[in-house]
Amino acid sequence: MLRGWWRTGLIWVVCLAGLLHLSGWSAWAVEATEQPAPAAVEEEKEAPPEEVEKPPPLLPEEPGYYPGLLPPGPYGTLDEVAPTIGPMAPYGYAAAYDTLIRGWRHHRVGPVIVSPYLEYNGIYRSNIFQTSTDKKSDFINGIYPGLRVELPVAGRHRVSAGYLGNYYIYSDHSSESHYDHNVNADIALNFRSGLSLRFGNTFRAATEERSSEIARQRDYERLNPYFLATYAFADKWKLQGSYQFDNLEFRLPIDQRNEYREHTGGVTLYYKFWPKTAALLQYIITSRDYPFAPEGDNMSHSPLVGLTWDPTAKITGTVKFGYTVKSYDRDLPGRDNSPDSWAMSIQTLYRYSKYTTFSLIGQHSIQEDVDLAGNNAYRNTGVYFSWNYDWHYTDSAVYLAFAYTNNDYIGNVVDPLSGELKSREDDIISLGVGISRPFTRRLRLRLDYQYADRSSNVGGFSYNEHKFLFGVQGSL
Repeated sequence: MLRGWWRTGLIWVVCLAGLLHLSGWSAWAVEATEQPAPAAVEEEKEAPPEEVEKPPPLLPEEPGYYPGLLPPGPYGTLDEVAPTIGPMAPYGYAAAYDTLIRGWRHHRVGPVIVSPYLEYNGIYRSNIFQTSTDKKSDFINGIYPGLRVELPVAGRHRVSAGYLGNYYIYSDHSSESHYDHNVNADIALNFRSGLSLRFGNTFRAATEERSSEIARQRDYERLNPYFLATYAFADKWKLQGSYQFDNLEFRLPIDQRNEYREHTGGVTLYYKFWPKTAALLQYIITSRDYPFAPEGDNMSHSPLVGLTWDPTAKITGTVKFGYTVKSYDRDLPGRDNSPDSWAMSIQTLYRYSKYTTFSLIGQHSIQEDVDLAGNNAYRNTGVYFSWNYDWHYTDSAVYLAFAYTNNDYIGNVVDPLSGELKSREDDIISLGVGISRPFTRRLRLRLDYQYADRSSNVGGFSYNEHKFLFGVQGSL
């Protein structure tokens, strides 16, 4: 089913790309009439290599997904231990907006900008199954090929398509090796009238790794079409509407109970009362259906208010607070069928100096654990902080990161070890440090360390793990 959706989405994107190409023909024709004289062309041919190889400018990315902001997190998981960021945070699926661009070198091939990328990481993990006892360690070869193609149209619009592979090859536990694939197609339109549109589709075919909660690998497919429309008017006002569909399907019938289809929509009104600061009023609605476990079907409503700062300001990002009311379609005994909670989303980047930046992401929201039957909601509180420093004397980039997450489950669950009913609560702490440095124009070396610790009052879910990573990143 997902493959059919993806083919339809690609056909849709290609057709729109063709229309955009035709609409931008006149603009390109004007550019063609302004070609330099033969003498100027000859001078360009004799230009120094630095000028010839200067990468073509890319159109700016819409704020939403921030790859590289946090240290390498637990990979191979279905719901990443990471904040929910983007225009509808603290809800939605942030990775849907990732256009998969990773390289820093870009090549123009006719009207198209191509960005190839290849990374290799040697990873040591001290606890690959994240268990509290009988820990197993392994050395993993991580290979990440990537390619992104961008077509600028009339200098204001963009059509792009990207692929990123995440290949994990285990040395001792070879049966745990898996190969994940990510594909994104994205169209961004920016009109002079103040209207901008962005829509696309992200597809992921991957494997969830074994853990203390799920004692087997689970192959899944995840499809995420999205749409974002923004209209600025009267100089101070801006109205934004957004929609995202999250469709999760597993390969084996035994896991179908955890499949879901989620629709998330939002509308936001901005008012700029200072040159680089605006107030916002937002409403988010989310509907989630479990086709094979309808007792988990629910809907939530979240009004929020906050502030947002212009990308050119010293502080960039959004801070908002609100309240969430969730209601299940069916009442189950022993479950809170109408849970509620205050909601918060903080996404900020502070440029302390030319070389130093601080990032802070925080959230409080009601989330869902797809592995729990019936009572699958919990209140999530997370703080993610990082310090990033451009060590210009050694031409290196350094970061320190800290993350804390608390998951407070609503209602009681059965402790698998004692058989008792408990109100489950998990605390997850993560510490990370890393450094990267270019040694050629196309290659960078990286060295990372991360420690993660989860403590749970339910037996069998606590663990700690050390990760060491040494890798080479190539922008070809």
